[in-house]
Amino acid sequence: MTNQAVQEVVEHLRQEFPDSNVTFTPDGGGGGAVVVEPVHIPNCSPSSTWIGANLSPLVPFADIYPLFIGPDVKRLNGTPLPTPVSVSQFAGQPALQVSRATRTLVATPHAAALKFRKVLDFVKELAV
Repeated sequence: MTNQAVQEVVEHLRQEFPDSNVTFTPDGGGGGAVVVEPVHIPNCSPSSTWIGANLSPLVPFADIYPLFIGPDVKRLNGTPLPTPVSVSQFAGQPALQVSRATRTLVATPHAAALKFRKVLDFVKELAV
């Protein structure tokens, strides 16, 4: 059964990204994998991709880390995104891992959902 706080994070993601499809796959331990698609990342090509993460059953008291985006996202000039972005896999598919830890954790479902927006903003700035 999925933890209530995890369900609340998923609902906040739906509110934060109203034009995107938010899918959640339970892991059987109270958490699960969530994917938001499409999301827009200015300064990148393609500018539309997905973002996903594993939600621990400990959210909102656990950081959502790492997050993943589509494997084909690059800078507009075609060069790969620099560190802390690395080639990885998420939910059995190729992905780019974006390593951005939360230094000051605000333990609310809304703050956890905002982590997705913060990572997208970070990638946008990283791509410049």
